[in-house]
Amino acid sequence: MLLDIESPSTFITNVSTLSRATNKLKTIKLKVVYKDGFIYLTRKNRDAYWYKNLLENNYAEIEVNNRILSANAFEMLNEDEKKEVSEIKYDDEKSLEQRYGFKLIIKEIRK
Repeated sequence: MLLDIESPSTFITNVSTLSRATNKLKTIKLKVVYKDGFIYLTRKNRDAYWYKNLLENNYAEIEVNNRILSANAFEMLNEDEKKEVSEIKYDDEKSLEQRYGFKLIIKEIRK
């Protein structure tokens, strides 16, 4: 799938997850990482509503270049993978912090 995004890169965009309470999409701006055809979402803890939403329902939508990408999210368990993503996302001491996150596998690109 051609997204016209440099790999690896990081950028801020809209990410939508299905609300646990309403089962409707809820959108937030997040700094994401794109690498080798995957989108990564990371966080320093698991307390954010979007993180909890993805634990319950792995569907996500990401806005990239005026397109909507629908994806399935899988929690990252590999510490080396999380470290690599953090080093792309941050160029300061934040890259050394413990992170939690999701790897998104893109299923469809819509306009």
